[in-house]
This record gives sequence, C-alpha cells and structure tokens, in this order.
Amino acid sequence: MPNYLLRLAFVGTNFSGWQIQPNVRTVQGELTKALKIIFKEDVKVIGCCRTDAGVHALDYIANFKATREIEAEKILKALNGMLPKDIGVYEVKIVPEDFNARYSVKKKTYLYKIWNSEVRNPFLYHFSWQVKRKLNKELLIKGLKKLEGTHDFEGFAKLEEEKNTVINLEKVEISFKEPLIEIRLTASHFLRYMVRRIVGTCVKIAIGFFSEEILEDILSKKVKAPYTAPACGLHLEKVEV
Repeated sequence: MPNYLLRLAFVGTNFSGWQIQPNVRTVQGELTKALKIIFKEDVKVIGCCRTDAGVHALDYIANFKATREIEAEKILKALNGMLPKDIGVYEVKIVPEDFNARYSVKKKTYLYKIWNSEVRNPFLYHFSWQVKRKLNKELLIKGLKKLEGTHDFEGFAKLEEEKNTVINLEKVEISFKEPLIEIRLTASHFLRYMVRRIVGTCVKIAIGFFSEEILEDILSKKVKAPYTAPACGLHLEKVEV
C-alpha cells in the first residue's frame, strides 16, 4: 500500500484549523475531499500537528495511504487544480510505509509576526498581531531568551490530555525590521497555545503590563500564562523530517 507524503502551505484565516470538525471548514477536510475524488476511495490524511483557527502554515507535512499507486506529479497537479486558493501543495512523493507525519517529524520552527505601529498595514493585517503601544526591545529579547533551553512549559499550554510538558526550546530568534518584529522558536514539538502564550506574555512584559518575574512563576507552575497572542500572527514556518 503506497504511502504518500504531502508538503503544503495554507492561509489559516478562513479555516477552523487543521483537524476535521463537523460543520466547519478545515484544511484536513479539504484535502480529504479532494483525495477521495482522485483515488475514488476514502483516505485518512495524517498531519504533522494540529493548528488552531486562524493559524497559517508556510511548510506543513501530511501523509496518507491508498490502495493504488498514482504518479506523484499527477497527484500534485490534481490537488492544486481542485483545492481552494488558500491551500497550495508543492510536493508529493512516496515514502516508506512506516512514515507518519505526526511522529516522524524531527523538529518544527514557528514564526510569529508583530506589527508594532499605530498605523495599520493592510497587507499584514491577517498575518500579524498589531501592537500599537511601543515595545521595549530589551525586555522583549530578555524575556524570550529566558525561555530558551529545557523547561517545563505546562504553564504556557492548554492541555487536553496528559503530555510530557518538558521541552527543549532549541532556539529563539528575534529580528527587528521596524515596525515589523519576527520571532522564531524551534523545538522538536510544541504544546497547544505554547507559542502564542510565550509571545503574548513577553509582549505584555515589554509594554509594562507585567514584571519579568512572571516568567519564573509560570515556569514553576505558580500561575498560568496570562495572555494568549492572536492566532493571525502565528505561522508554522519549517518542518524537518
């Protein structure tokens, strides 16, 4: 039974996230419908992670198995001809039967974009968080860098089941292209809301809403992260397998 890998990108604005849910539009749902037409059978599409409503992906990996083999190039052309314009598939290939997009990924990099200006940028409105108050760069960098390394991130997550919450946040990078701020976080995996709550809390520190000490309190589980940054600024930027 051939196992197909898909690399794709999507704009999350008009999706209720990746995972199929009843009566709402999802990325997994659109892919499943298109693949059923191509293969003339039901296929189960497995994604590398869940994304919440409004979150975007520049690089997303999925896989599915089918009872018959179709040339990868034909599948690629068919999918891009059938899928809505806010999803683009840019690679299809056959991979070993034991490959699973959820478990075979080695690391992910998330990009979070902040537009730090009172003036709206219509081209970034759906792809960034507009923060009108001036951010203290030093506090923002200090807060984010404090979270680099191995920590228990339970306080930054929304847990729906028991999980290992100790994660090595391998790299945190911050770049300033004023008024655009880009924050990149790389790890083997992330917990739900983890990136958005890290960014949200550090931004609130950088505009004076909270003191730096709150990060220690969250890491020691004394309090939960007090703010979740909007989904529109979050992009799954790179997936490594």
